[in-house]
Amino acid sequence: MSSSSIRAPIQIGTSLSSACWSRAVASVRAVAFWAAILLPIAYVPAAYGMMGFEQGWSPLALIALHIACVVVGHNHNRSAIHA
Repeated sequence: MSSSSIRAPIQIGTSLSSACWSRAVASVRAVAFWAAILLPIAYVPAAYGMMGFEQGWSPLALIALHIACVVVGHNHNRSAIHA
């Protein structure tokens, strides 16, 4: 058995951690992407003050959340999740 074929536990942990981190980032981007697509549906009840949007700051929070989802999800790539 050659020394090049033996991997130290720290190397295995690092590559596993890197793979998990990449998968987590891709998943967060996917959720943000789809939330950015679906959040405008909530603008209608917000415009009429329905469903808990009675406070003045609620529609602003919805718009801020939508902008954050657009920014985070704009690099979503479906193939990155399934790789």
